[in-house]
Amino acid sequence: MMVAVASLLTMAVAAQVTEGKVVYERKINMHKSIPPEMEQMKAMIPEFQTSKMELAFKDQQSLYKPFKSDDEDMPSGEAVGGGGGGRTFRFGGFGGGGNTESFKDYEKDTKTEIRELGPKKYLLDDSLKHYSWKLSPDTMTIMGHLCHKATTTIKGGIMGMAMQRFGGGGGGGNRGGGDSASRTPRVMPDQQAVAWYADDIASPSGPDDFGGLPGLIMYLNVDEGAMVFSPLSFDSKAGTVKAPSGAKSITREEYRAMAEQQFGGMRRGGGGGQQIIIRQ
Repeated sequence: MMVAVASLLTMAVAAQVTEGKVVYERKINMHKSIPPEMEQMKAMIPEFQTSKMELAFKDQQSLYKPFKSDDEDMPSGEAVGGGGGGRTFRFGGFGGGGNTESFKDYEKDTKTEIRELGPKKYLLDDSLKHYSWKLSPDTMTIMGHLCHKATTTIKGGIMGMAMQRFGGGGGGGNRGGGDSASRTPRVMPDQQAVAWYADDIASPSGPDDFGGLPGLIMYLNVDEGAMVFSPLSFDSKAGTVKAPSGAKSITREEYRAMAEQQFGGMRRGGGGGQQIIIRQ
């Protein structure tokens, strides 16, 4: 009997997937990020923003980045609307957007990100974000993989908002040609994230900053549809999984200060339009 049990355990370990690549559809409900006092913005932007993200994993490492096929252009993930004299809306969220790449090493408990700010790229080294997951016996089959449910609570924090209307010629802007700004920090409520992780994929990784479960996160729903990751494809070959390089290393605090300065300059600049920046 003990020999039979040992054989079953060996077969189970052998059947576990240790590398691969999954492409997610990331669907963000833009309207859920808009505070009540800015309700009129809902008429200016589409309700949902959809993009594709790729997660390649091998053992305890993973690389997460925007997915781009040969015949499609990726949206930036951080801007909606046109340039010129129109309106531009920027939203910050989990894991960033644009051409951000995030490499995670669960053995070393480290994360390396490459982020764009203007024409330059920067490397940010940090520790992994840890979540207190509550495992559930509920199961669901996703793309042929048996998955278990896990939930966690994302603690709310302060979200800074800045709204700027630029003066200029024509009928738009302020009459005096100057500008006006208001800053109102808003306390965000706690959010619940529901993940479904694959029992047979031995990777603790997942989309954006999420991970730390007994298997790869195949499906993720944050704040009841505010952000949803659904798998579009799965490949058993991971390809190259290594930390990004070739950019200047700075701290997250330095990056945040530079972003504040750049966005502040954009608000003070011309353009005759309106720019609203919402960031977490």
